[in-house]
Amino acid sequence: MTRNSAPAQQTATVAVEPSYRRYGAWIGLPVAGGLLGCLVTLLAGWVAGLPWAPFQGPFELVASLPQPHGTLAVAGFGMVAGLGFASYMATDRLAVSVTAEGVELRRGRRPAQTIDGTCVRTAFAGGGTLVLLDDDGDELAHEATAIPVHTLREAFRAHGYRWSQGDPHAGEYRLWAEDDPDVGVRANSLLRTRKHALAKRHGAEAAQLRAELARAGYLVHDRKKQQYWRPRPNRADG
Repeated sequence: MTRNSAPAQQTATVAVEPSYRRYGAWIGLPVAGGLLGCLVTLLAGWVAGLPWAPFQGPFELVASLPQPHGTLAVAGFGMVAGLGFASYMATDRLAVSVTAEGVELRRGRRPAQTIDGTCVRTAFAGGGTLVLLDDDGDELAHEATAIPVHTLREAFRAHGYRWSQGDPHAGEYRLWAEDDPDVGVRANSLLRTRKHALAKRHGAEAAQLRAELARAGYLVHDRKKQQYWRPRPNRADG
């Protein structure tokens, strides 16, 4: 592994999302949910009267609630839903702890992924993703995150890791087309399924399929809603 010439810090550097994102969601989302609940209550009677409007039943139910208790109840439900969404976001946030010995990636209370620092050749981030590469150009980690790029850059450079402004292997990726003859049958099937998951914005499913593709021997990046691939070094099995 190639390190920067600057001396590495001895204590760990932890990179997380800005405080306004981490704490603002606990206030902003419940407030937004409550306001949406009030809006639904105000519009319920009008929407229930439209013969072509979908979900007539729920709107009729809301419109029939006694006031002002109905509005308070629906607004309260919206606030609780907002708190639930904020809680989900909190458990899905990535925290990156960097030392000269290694990198720890943790999401909420899930088990942390620890990567030996001697295996990390290059680190870079872009498009909301942190990527760590080894000497062969294989991916050690590929994690979606809202941590600012400059925060990640400073954390890795502080401990002597090489930081790249972009993917050094970007030119090796090829646009995937249906039934690409240069991709194995299994990988084509996975890419096809992942295409549908991306179209439906099913991020968790797309991430799982990306991991499956890595096990099948292919690395995948997304650019402008299209999938690009390259063989995983020494792992492509067709």
